[in-house]
Amino acid sequence: MTKKRGTDSTSGKTPAVGMNRRDFFKAGAAAGVGAAALAAPVAAPAAGHEAGPGGITWDYEVDVLICGGGCAGITAAIRARDAGASVLVVDANYDLGGRMLHSGSFLSLGGGDVIQKRDMAGEADAEGYITVPPVEDPAELDDNVDLLFTDVTDWSIVDPKAQSPYRYNEREMMRAWAENCPPTREFLMANYVRFTRVSGTHGGGGLSRARAPYCFLMLGDVTDIRKGTITAEDAGLADAERTSPFAPVKMEDATSLVGPGAVRNGVALARPLEFSMREKGVHIMLNRHFDDLIREEPFAGRVVGIRASYTPRIHPVSGQRLESFWQNGNIDERRPSVNIRARKAVILASGGHAGNPEIRSMFYGAMREPAFPTSGMALLGPAAQDGTALKAALRVGANMAGMQQNLSYPTTFHIASRLGTRDAYTDMYPGHPTFAFRGATGLAVGGSGFEEFIAVNQVGKRFFNEIRLPKRPGANRYPGDKAAPGQGLDHKPLDWRNCAAEWVRQSYTYDHGLDAALAMNEGSKAPHYHSGSLWAIMDQDTIDRTGWELRFPFVNESNGYFFKADTIQELAGKIFAGHPYARIPLSHLGTTVDTWNGYVAAGADPEFEREKDGPMYAIAKPPFYALSIMVVWHDSYGGLRCNGRHQVIDMDGQPIPGLYAGGEAVGGFNKHGLGKGHVQGFIAGTFAAAELG
Repeated sequence: MTKKRGTDSTSGKTPAVGMNRRDFFKAGAAAGVGAAALAAPVAAPAAGHEAGPGGITWDYEVDVLICGGGCAGITAAIRARDAGASVLVVDANYDLGGRMLHSGSFLSLGGGDVIQKRDMAGEADAEGYITVPPVEDPAELDDNVDLLFTDVTDWSIVDPKAQSPYRYNEREMMRAWAENCPPTREFLMANYVRFTRVSGTHGGGGLSRARAPYCFLMLGDVTDIRKGTITAEDAGLADAERTSPFAPVKMEDATSLVGPGAVRNGVALARPLEFSMREKGVHIMLNRHFDDLIREEPFAGRVVGIRASYTPRIHPVSGQRLESFWQNGNIDERRPSVNIRARKAVILASGGHAGNPEIRSMFYGAMREPAFPTSGMALLGPAAQDGTALKAALRVGANMAGMQQNLSYPTTFHIASRLGTRDAYTDMYPGHPTFAFRGATGLAVGGSGFEEFIAVNQVGKRFFNEIRLPKRPGANRYPGDKAAPGQGLDHKPLDWRNCAAEWVRQSYTYDHGLDAALAMNEGSKAPHYHSGSLWAIMDQDTIDRTGWELRFPFVNESNGYFFKADTIQELAGKIFAGHPYARIPLSHLGTTVDTWNGYVAAGADPEFEREKDGPMYAIAKPPFYALSIMVVWHDSYGGLRCNGRHQVIDMDGQPIPGLYAGGEAVGGFNKHGLGKGHVQGFIAGTFAAAELG
């Protein structure tokens, strides 16, 4: 067990700072300002407001400037505001929340946090919403900072993909993260977030203890963030085939972890934090993409601000600009570009690089294929996960960390089991303003549904055993996921047996269906040799057998990801004519279906031995259907190198003055989910607000 260290300046511990409230200054005229009014507006830089580097004129000025309004950004904003700083959040999307808003809200922290202790004692929450007993035994919750730090730096763990998920984590950053997990949990609770019973641990959060509850709200007659209630309409539950502007993804039943009437998902995390942030006077500039950092010298001096461009999201049907659910605190700035000065610090929390094929291809060249998106693309918009933080920081001298860790976590890139929509990671129904950008909810068939059809590539050929295609290895988390020989409380950290060759051979379960899907084929042409789109091919017997509903909103014949035809040849032609990423006709589709039907008649699949894994069904009864199969790149794990204070580090190992980062913009931490971003935002907001006294 690692001995807990003292209050080193790089540990990330919360400093005792007393700060004066700073006004938020604006130079120039805004098109419109929300309920939280700006202080001391001036028409030009006032006396004492020096011009920026290179004679830049500042359009806005603030203490702490945060790029990105997701889990790290909102947490950092509240933390800095609580410390007395004036704060502005800039986000490219029309609304706040980022990935957090469409997440499952499974928030793994630990280290002996207050929710672990509550469940250890068998207590309920103070409001009395929780009426079910704890899920985990007290011993499974008996945690501390040293054990958590050991877990997230454990050299001995080799996961079922034969990767080392904890070995390469940045140690200073991990110590700061572990120390700040308990106070971050309390911080979230103080800002209206409510937690269910603890149930396991999220991937990358360690193998020794249970550390993760979900976030919940209670169904009620009104949506009241302070009281923790939400209406069925706002939760997206009043209509089976509609969501709401408040909840892009339907909230899920949380009865088993809370009690009757409880619902959970990212709405129960993102909306309370946003509410608190706006309530405390943080300003928000939406529809504004962070483009560049402004530093005193190209590779020297402080980072003093950003340049940001106007990126309105226009509804494809109405032609109207999308507007955020809440408006108070919004600054409606519509000039093409503005320069914003940060008197204390800039915090980069604008997400990772999962939506940028050119960046992600440095980890897996085949993922330069633009047909395959990042998760939540409709909700987050075209600028989502575009790697801006990484690119901008590199231009001012930043270093990187953990770039190889993208290859480890099983949801980094994976085959989704929702068919017929490009935005296949989560569902969404009509009722949310961004539904039109995806056009269909998608058909959720689950892993077992892959036995009902054949999967073909861009030329119409099968490429793998369909039943095994969506399988993914475990996520190296408590109580084990076969990432170590000892499961649950029998796990022994730092034990060489965890990575012994015999155990690795036994535990290895990676099936390589994803890699077969990304393989080159006859349609892969120079210079990029893209693998192209993937299709589930089925017939009317499939629909009759499964009961799948091939109708709106689940599928949409006009969105380019679902096609129907009376013959296989006609189906191939429709895909080529109507799919936005079709580069070559599916010339082999007819032969592939005929060959498959012969295999079904013979009871054997000599190409992929599918008969060993499940049933085989002929594709013979018209009409015939094609639904897209998506490879989705979800998380980003490589990114900027940071120290324990979440200052961005340069190529010489020194902090870049005035620059912090958190969330998926940061590398060196192979942890999935929200726990990474919230703690890093908590740390960054703390130290950014303390800059320059």
